[in-house]
Amino acid sequence: MRTLRCLAVILAVSLPAAASAASQEAPLAPSAPLFGTREEFSSDNSPFFKWHGMLRRFAAEQRRAAGVCTSGIAEPCVPAEWRALAEEIRGLDLRAKLARVNAAFNRHPYIPSAANWGESNHWETPYEFLRKGGQCQDYAIAKYLLLREAGVPAASLRLVVVRDLRLALDHAVTVAYVDGEALLLDNQIASVVPVASVHHYQPYYSINEQGWWLHRGANARYAAVN
Repeated sequence: MRTLRCLAVILAVSLPAAASAASQEAPLAPSAPLFGTREEFSSDNSPFFKWHGMLRRFAAEQRRAAGVCTSGIAEPCVPAEWRALAEEIRGLDLRAKLARVNAAFNRHPYIPSAANWGESNHWETPYEFLRKGGQCQDYAIAKYLLLREAGVPAASLRLVVVRDLRLALDHAVTVAYVDGEALLLDNQIASVVPVASVHHYQPYYSINEQGWWLHRGANARYAAVN
């Protein structure tokens, strides 16, 4: 396992206040709440400007792409690895999709955001990540969005921002639900493992395209991180 430093949490509001402001019935819960917490759902994820900004940039990259990147095609183009992985995993069962995506993206270099972008917390699109490497949220985003492109529904996926208690640092991972079980895709763990087997993460929040979840309880962290 690689020990990597990551500062991943970007939020401009108090998490408990944001959750109570628009709390409502969540999409069908696929499994027990993550990391033993109590979850509060809101469909209003507008405060998460890094998440929305990344999604908008990625959609623009996809619209502008002239084809798959080759020596004869300059950017904007689709990275060849992205296209090949999307085609490879489309016909696999969900567990096989997760294993392939996790292994493929974990091979990419960990590069701090400051080195790539001159800022501590740029949230990369998957194309940016494949071209430049990235930090923990960038691995998580790339895995999430490739699984979405391969047909996995948003209701089965989340990006989760946590506190790594062993390293005393913030971190981000992808979680996928398979047959009622939450599975963890983590750039610090080589294989896909059940969330229930991991005890050193305390979640702040989780998010997907449908909304976001505030995590409360013994294993959750409530503090806003700006």
